[in-house]
Amino acid sequence: MSGVDARRKPPRLLPGQTLGVVAPSSPVLDRSTVNRGIAALEGLGFRVVCGTHAGDRYGNLAGRDADRAADLLAMLERDDVDGIVCLRGGYGAIRTANALDLPRLRRLAGRAPKPFIGFSDITVIHAILARELGWTTFYGPVLTSFARPTAYTVAAFRRALMEAEPFAVAPDPDDPWTETIVPGVAEGELAGGCLQLLVTLLGTPWEVELRGKIFFFEDVHCEPYEIDRMLSQLIAAGRIQGCAGIAIGEHADCGQKTPVNHLGLEQVFDDLLRPLGLPTLYRLPLGHGKHLATLPLGVRARLDAARRTLEILEPGVV
Repeated sequence: MSGVDARRKPPRLLPGQTLGVVAPSSPVLDRSTVNRGIAALEGLGFRVVCGTHAGDRYGNLAGRDADRAADLLAMLERDDVDGIVCLRGGYGAIRTANALDLPRLRRLAGRAPKPFIGFSDITVIHAILARELGWTTFYGPVLTSFARPTAYTVAAFRRALMEAEPFAVAPDPDDPWTETIVPGVAEGELAGGCLQLLVTLLGTPWEVELRGKIFFFEDVHCEPYEIDRMLSQLIAAGRIQGCAGIAIGEHADCGQKTPVNHLGLEQVFDDLLRPLGLPTLYRLPLGHGKHLATLPLGVRARLDAARRTLEILEPGVV
């Protein structure tokens, strides 16, 4: 395990710079989706280059493990690439992690960081870059998110990556309802990601440290009992109890899908998280919904569950 602890922030992105696209997880089958995403980033003023294997497909993976890992390292190393956006999530990042040349990755610790952006399965790569390099990275849109982005998603991307200022995470503009599960105020570094991947990382060298942190999580296409099982595992492992506070994302398509008398999602949160007594806020646009906030990981944040706000107290870029 690397001894890197302190986070290093990358320079903010500027129009005219180059974004590299890598595919650590699943492929995209429709070229128009990729082309739309590239066009949207070009519309923000960026030049876009794709990794050598970003268009590969190997079953449900975006190419062979070694190729996906090599593409990631190459983009991290390239001096002519100013930031990195992932193609999409899906599945495969943990296999990419196992295929990484870690000594080669660790040699980047002496170089300036660059913005790295993605969400969902990309939680794994965020965890690796945090642990091995100490970089601040960004839980935010992938290339496919830009194929048909909302104004909220684009504005949040610009605010987190192109402006070196603190900001508050805005609620869903279509449905701004958020809910206080446990009132209270907490401050700490922001940590988290997609719940399935946070559980996958348990026991690995890249497990996400949650003690003293503002823990955010979200997921997609899960039934409430699956969320229940994953949260119960984190609680049994003693990982959530030491958090400073909890921000829960909207959990897109995570309602009951089978005609069985399961607990609802909100009841799961009430049963498992409310007894912990930590300030807890539910339903911010932090992941797989229509609108997607961009969150800098490893920077200080302030959660006021009673006021239903999550504030990023320091910018993720310089």
